[in-house]
Amino acid sequence: MSERDFILDLMQSTGNEDLHYFYRGEFTQSLSHQILSLAEKNIDKDHISSKIKKRVFHIMVESIQNISRHQDEPYKPEETAIFGIQKKSEHYYITTGNVIENAKTESLCGKLDKINNLDQEELDAFYREVLSNGQLSSKGGAGLGLIEMARKSGNKLKYALEKISDLMSYFYLHSSINTITLGEAPEPPDNSAYSLKYMTELHKYIIKHNILLIYSTVFDQDSLLSLIQILKSRADTPNFRKKTISLMTEMLQNIIHHGDINICGIKGSKGIFYIAENDGLNELTTINYIPNGSIEKLKSKIDYINSLSDEDREEYYNERLFDFRMITAKEAGLGFIEMRIKSKHPLEYSFQKVDDEYSLFKFTIRLKNS
Repeated sequence: MSERDFILDLMQSTGNEDLHYFYRGEFTQSLSHQILSLAEKNIDKDHISSKIKKRVFHIMVESIQNISRHQDEPYKPEETAIFGIQKKSEHYYITTGNVIENAKTESLCGKLDKINNLDQEELDAFYREVLSNGQLSSKGGAGLGLIEMARKSGNKLKYALEKISDLMSYFYLHSSINTITLGEAPEPPDNSAYSLKYMTELHKYIIKHNILLIYSTVFDQDSLLSLIQILKSRADTPNFRKKTISLMTEMLQNIIHHGDINICGIKGSKGIFYIAENDGLNELTTINYIPNGSIEKLKSKIDYINSLSDEDREEYYNERLFDFRMITAKEAGLGFIEMRIKSKHPLEYSFQKVDDEYSLFKFTIRLKNS
């Protein structure tokens, strides 16, 4: 049985105004700020009330702070923290994951079960009680953040634990908020990309493929700028960060300018961008829809660029650059040539047929982190 491709699941579940964003790694103050900024831009598109916007932000801030409290040790890859924010119609789903000592799981689960069994009035009273009597610790408050998340969202806090060693477990926390009514969000089925079960399985996939960041949306210039700011916050060398941003920008411009189609009732440049690390190289990948009639021409263009020597590739690039019969860079194929020159590795691609009209185009660039 072939492995389930969670990336394609996300692609197929993304609607016109939907969002999937996942980040795994160290959460610096600058990065946390950029994640919140990305969410803010998405929320602003919906023109929701300032009251609800503040609630969504409060939950995100508390979620990220909870991660920050538990990342003070150099964890193994399978123990690094993860943050995810998703939007489906009027609902936001926020998921975090971090390691916790097994000795503390019973107390944490007890707090969550108690919070989930209280109604809104009881939550307010419990909050005041903990605020008055709770003792602060080096890792934060005595459950105040969890109570606030339940109060602000109007929904139960879903959670899961997976034991990873005799000393540690991985703790997942999943919250949802209705941006229209603040009422109870519908329970997504387990196979839905918005369920806690799906998120725990996605996390395993992310670990297996060493994925650091996933962003799925209908791309525009604002989403591109948001991703650039997030990559600027990563702890990479300046030269590598500059190359990564340059290549990512070219890849996403390809989606924005050439992937604008109407499929499954969604009009726009729907796509996915993600970064992984494998064999000492960073892998930048995009997936977007492409008309079946364009596949052979695109395949021939990439194969030809890959077949050239470095010297011939530079010469070919200059010929295309100064061939004024070519009206646009798209016609000249300059973007693919530039990406091949900058990455110094062959351009990788594949196609997966969706229907008689469209296929999914997966495009990967490898870049050495130096």
